[in-house]
Amino acid sequence: MHLQHLALLALPLLSSAAPKPATNPTVTIASGVVVGTATRVSNQPTVTGLANAYLGIPFAQSPPLRFAPPSPPKPWTNPLLAQKNPPACLQQFLPGNDGVREATFFNNPGLPPPPESEDCLYLNVFAPRDASPSKLKPVMFWVFGGNLQIGTASLAYYNGSSYAVNHDVVVVAVNYRTNMFGFSNSPEVAHNQQNSGFLDIRFGLQWVQDNIKKFGGDPAKVTIFGESAGGNCVKQLLAQPPSPLPFRAAIMESEATAATGNGLVSYTAVAVKFGCALSLSPLNCLRKVDGKAIQKFITDNALNFFPVNDNTNVGYNSLPSILSGQFANVPILMGTNKNEGTVFAEIFGLGSDLDIISDILQPLGIPLLNDVKNKLISTYLASGVANTSSALVSQIITDTFFTCPASTLSTAISKRPNNSPIWRYRYDASFPNTATFPNSGAYHSSEIPAVWGTYSLNGATGNQVELSRYLQGVWTGFAKDPGGGPGWPKLGSHGGLELGVLGGKNDTTGEYTTSLAEADYPCAVLSPVLIAAGMAY
Repeated sequence: MHLQHLALLALPLLSSAAPKPATNPTVTIASGVVVGTATRVSNQPTVTGLANAYLGIPFAQSPPLRFAPPSPPKPWTNPLLAQKNPPACLQQFLPGNDGVREATFFNNPGLPPPPESEDCLYLNVFAPRDASPSKLKPVMFWVFGGNLQIGTASLAYYNGSSYAVNHDVVVVAVNYRTNMFGFSNSPEVAHNQQNSGFLDIRFGLQWVQDNIKKFGGDPAKVTIFGESAGGNCVKQLLAQPPSPLPFRAAIMESEATAATGNGLVSYTAVAVKFGCALSLSPLNCLRKVDGKAIQKFITDNALNFFPVNDNTNVGYNSLPSILSGQFANVPILMGTNKNEGTVFAEIFGLGSDLDIISDILQPLGIPLLNDVKNKLISTYLASGVANTSSALVSQIITDTFFTCPASTLSTAISKRPNNSPIWRYRYDASFPNTATFPNSGAYHSSEIPAVWGTYSLNGATGNQVELSRYLQGVWTGFAKDPGGGPGWPKLGSHGGLELGVLGGKNDTTGEYTTSLAEADYPCAVLSPVLIAAGMAY
């Protein structure tokens, strides 16, 4: 699930804003010559440094064979002008007015929506100007969110120029297939090859290992990071890691997906719609159907496609991987936002009726019984949550899908024997130019422009600018020295006084440390329900 883009924070696309220096950065990799461009930090006019930006490098065959795993890209003979953001893979927004609101928040808000195509398996690289094979920099590998239904690496929020110029790291942002095109559930596709979207991400990580040194990135110093469903993709890489391990640290921001429905039933419905159900090979038949027609049908009918459990995906529950020792033993930074749920309540028009909570949770297999719901509401009211339906609905969404799963997952990771350290944060900041709907608070995804330094200058406060600078330093500092941590105690080291609150209270320019109980108090009620539903880890 994902709300990564809000209109007042949008920035110009890098491809349209980049200056044209006399000499464009050029790199030669096995596939051919790549010609990038030099760009300033688009929202920081006083910063005079430039970053090397390589936009739209094919990391796999594109367009890929529909519903199939990725394959190596075809080499090119002429220099590749990597100077324009690649298209998004075909996205599936919600049907009707919910989808209109969802697209308003997510699909490059305030700017023209990105083009979409099945020809989408490209990635973007941002590097410091002095990065070279003899002067390697740490690498940050970004996985976007969108509930595995929407999203693209080409959004303005994912402009890595500030990271490269101000913090001396290389950033890679990868596209991957979503919805039916990434997770078809086709029974004709072999087991362990059905989750094309997850395989795209793994293929991109291997591309980094094979090629990033030519761009000045150190393949031995890769940190994977992602938000929402992107954070969930990071969790899947940790739970069933590639070998040899292509990363040394991980960051999960608001890790979550909301997988509902039956993918095989949805796949069959598409096959029936396009006259493929009775074919000798429905898969080959569907590969001949216009992709935009499939996109429209699955959108209009709200057909859901989510990953199958295989060697790329453990679903909601990574506890067996943690207990077995398979879970990658690397330093981890993970956290959530204080008011994740407000934006979902805004999109779906929730808040007038507390009974709606049962309707939200039941499709996920979580029947929130009245006694549990009443106990939870009493817990919130005793802790000072506003006694309004909208506040309670938003807080229940926040804690059910984000806070309490983060609590159980991080606790389980921290208790492994001989484990690498894990740190936990909560993002609390809210600024006037990010409050795009009433009582938004620190809503889901609102940390992204702060963490990337891609906040809007329009209406930006001094505290906002300083907090963003601080957060970029925390994220990139973790990438440079994962074992050194982000600056507050790791889990299990200070008797629970281990939650790093970012941009909270009067200290909007940094972090203060508080008790985990400040965030986790509802989990005494919610966690048993989540564990019973298999959603806690």
